[in-house]
Amino acid sequence: MSAAAVHGPYAGLVAEHGLAASHRLALAEVPDGARVLDVGCATGYLAAELTRRGCEVIGVEVDAAAAEQARAHCAEVVVGDLEAPATHAEVARAVGDGGVDVVLCADVLEHLRDPWTVLAWLRTLLRADGKAIISVPNVGHWTARRELLRGRFPYADFGLFDRTHLRFFTRDSARELASRAGFAVRRELPAGAPLPLESRLPALARVRDPSVRRCPALLALQFVLVLTAADQPRP
Repeated sequence: MSAAAVHGPYAGLVAEHGLAASHRLALAEVPDGARVLDVGCATGYLAAELTRRGCEVIGVEVDAAAAEQARAHCAEVVVGDLEAPATHAEVARAVGDGGVDVVLCADVLEHLRDPWTVLAWLRTLLRADGKAIISVPNVGHWTARRELLRGRFPYADFGLFDRTHLRFFTRDSARELASRAGFAVRRELPAGAPLPLESRLPALARVRDPSVRRCPALLALQFVLVLTAADQPRP
């Protein structure tokens, strides 16, 4: 699928370059055959991977054109604003009384006015032993710090300086987001990005992931957090 055939900048990036490291980390945490609520499902590029693994996916998407494409990969797609009560009611209807095994919230929360309240609401849709998997960009990444030291905040169509981001997170504030929403962080998975000169020196790729794990606050481009309700016993 070409970038021109999809809707939105992120779907175009996936179509052109494939799933990001944070996407792959998040998908790996979803059990095969799970019932999943894909929050901000875009055109369904994550749902497509999940349905191939036998998952039942319910999508939520604010963009009607993207949602229409996502229907090919989801059992149902709810179109609406995540912060609107009417959308909450429609999602609750689609999920039903049984809840879902996984709430997947990839590259979404930073676009919301009140991600704390939305994440707390999403927790109510989980089964008792369910989990939420969220990913947020790390504004503490060294490239963002470099730009700020230069006195710059270079708005862009995507990435750390995406002009549609309303909230910004570091490692600590991402964890605080989860805690305020009533979750406990069970796993933290830092997602890195290619290092400078890596295209010229492929050997650098071998040290990238160990370096990110040693210094995630500085080298993680995104944080993927695996969450369970704070009152749920640790597995």
